[in-house]
Amino acid sequence: MTHVDDDVLAAWVAAVVPEADVTVSAPPVAARLAAILTDDHPGGTARFAAMAARIPAGHAATRQDDVDVRWFARLAARVHLADSRTWRGLGWRPSPMSVPEGSDIADEVIASLVGRAELRSRYDAVVIGSGAGGSVAAQEYAEAGLRVLVIERGHAPPTHALARDHLRNPRADAGLDVLTGPSIHGNPRVLGDGTVVTSADPRWGNNAMTLGGGTRVYGGQAWRFSPDDFRMASTYGVPEGSALADWPVSYQDMERYYAHAEFEWGVSGAPGDPATEGVRSSPYPLPPMPRTPGAHRLKEGADALGWETLPVPLLVNSEPYRGRAACVRCAQCVGFACPVGAKAGAQNTTLQRAARTGRLSILVGAQAVRLTTDRTGRVTGVALRSADPSARWDASVEAEQIVLAAGAVESARLLLASAHSLEPTGVGNAHDQVGRHLQAHIYAGALGIFADRVEDGTGPGPAIATNDFRHGNPDVVGGGMLANDFVPTPASALGYLQDAGLIPHAGPGMVSGLRDLAPRMQRVVGPVHEVTTADARVTLDARVTDHAGMPVARLSGEVHPEDLRAQRFLTERAEEWLRSSGATTVVPMGLRRPGGGPSVGQHQAGTCRMGDDPGTSVVDPLGRVWGHDNLRVVDASVHVTNGGVNPVLTVIANAYRIMDAAVGVREADEAYSE
Repeated sequence: MTHVDDDVLAAWVAAVVPEADVTVSAPPVAARLAAILTDDHPGGTARFAAMAARIPAGHAATRQDDVDVRWFARLAARVHLADSRTWRGLGWRPSPMSVPEGSDIADEVIASLVGRAELRSRYDAVVIGSGAGGSVAAQEYAEAGLRVLVIERGHAPPTHALARDHLRNPRADAGLDVLTGPSIHGNPRVLGDGTVVTSADPRWGNNAMTLGGGTRVYGGQAWRFSPDDFRMASTYGVPEGSALADWPVSYQDMERYYAHAEFEWGVSGAPGDPATEGVRSSPYPLPPMPRTPGAHRLKEGADALGWETLPVPLLVNSEPYRGRAACVRCAQCVGFACPVGAKAGAQNTTLQRAARTGRLSILVGAQAVRLTTDRTGRVTGVALRSADPSARWDASVEAEQIVLAAGAVESARLLLASAHSLEPTGVGNAHDQVGRHLQAHIYAGALGIFADRVEDGTGPGPAIATNDFRHGNPDVVGGGMLANDFVPTPASALGYLQDAGLIPHAGPGMVSGLRDLAPRMQRVVGPVHEVTTADARVTLDARVTDHAGMPVARLSGEVHPEDLRAQRFLTERAEEWLRSSGATTVVPMGLRRPGGGPSVGQHQAGTCRMGDDPGTSVVDPLGRVWGHDNLRVVDASVHVTNGGVNPVLTVIANAYRIMDAAVGVREADEAYSE
């Protein structure tokens, strides 16, 4: 039935996780693995059979460098650690208290969901994407009196499904379908060398596709870009081979929208040095989250080095705010939905306010496959197709205003796929700019092991950061923020420790090593402010189509050498911080090597660059696609550069700025009080 030899599979599971290394009744890993290999993992059954035929199970512990052994061991260990019986045996708890069953999706938003049969033929505005930027556009249009349709390619899974699963959450790294999509079946992308990859491959560049987009399951670090982040070319020049440029707007232009975003969504934090981070017009609306034991230790280390530190600003309620509960400090934040709705996301902030107007409709499970145009080339609407190939339908809607917020890869892909007689290379692509300047964040950092416990499992985790290295670093263009990491699940902690070479991938010592080291582990990590290149880009690969028959995205180019230099510099600072804080063992993160393709991991940006010149940009400073006054882009694809911090607050703030020009955001935040 499973097409896997059950005895052979059981022997391999026992070799990866020996019974002597387990202190609780072992969960039925073999049975669950058999189903996964057959049903969920493309080619998994054949790959396992080939591996088992050439390597006896008893040799698993001595053949850990074999790529297939490591693949299987990683998957088997994650299946084992995803079981709550294993959690308890390791002493790990998902929450320090009993958490009531709830929902992080506002009731009004659920009531706004419509089916295919309920679609109107025309709306005042259509927004493609329901995440950080798209939800802002929906709110502002709806509150301005427009009838709005939000199109979301993903679905709206219940909170309990997204708040618990350690195997299929977006951070699980198990090579399986994740609950926030897209499916690994029927949604390929192509790399620059022609390799076809699924969404389970890190090179695919997966972001959450679900109601609320990435905000449903993100960690919610809410940093502002600094003044120098908006003027990188003026500050550093233009490195050879790069396309580094200044934003057409400044920090001063953005500041009021940052303040507005912080108030609207709710950010907990405390300001740092205004000389570095920019002057603020208002304080954070919520106090910072309490320090964790690890943060206290890192504060001592930073003080010894003479480094300035500050709390990590989070889109998480440190106390009740605007009808949403306070954080319960659970150990399942990044990659999970919040069980009490304390984490601010589109689904419980902007979409909720749009829904309250009675003018919002949300269609989930729908893929935008083409922008429609009239004979003059004006964009008139969107052609849709079911995102579920088992229930195929097609539809089209018209609107006066169209907003793209599908993420840097998919927004560019849609513009390119919407070519017509007057724009034969794609909407807005007269100067071959759509899809260029693809960027994200490569990460720097290090892992430290302390002599005593520094991780008590109290979330969210990031509680201390330094901004001392965002700019002004010798021989480095840009830099980045460094902070301690989110509380890891057992599976994530295992991966970190294995990647650091501190515990084996299979055999005796894996589980016991995890039990011993995870409570004494602390990671310091941060994003690198990347230097953009014009050749890092999204194009279409007409030879490969997805389940909807749409040409897929081809991701080509490389990161700039300056990015690798900055990654090395920040990694060295992370090592220095951990040693100064008392870590007895410090292991740097692996550095990215040239030839790895473009940066498409976390925080994709740049493919619809904003600028003053249509010859070098895709949208004008107000987010309008050049030549199309009714087509706006409000996601991170408009970013000229992507900062050395998590960019979601900038996405939100910039969307408010763009929409202010479109409909007029109300001046005073007091007008929003409830």
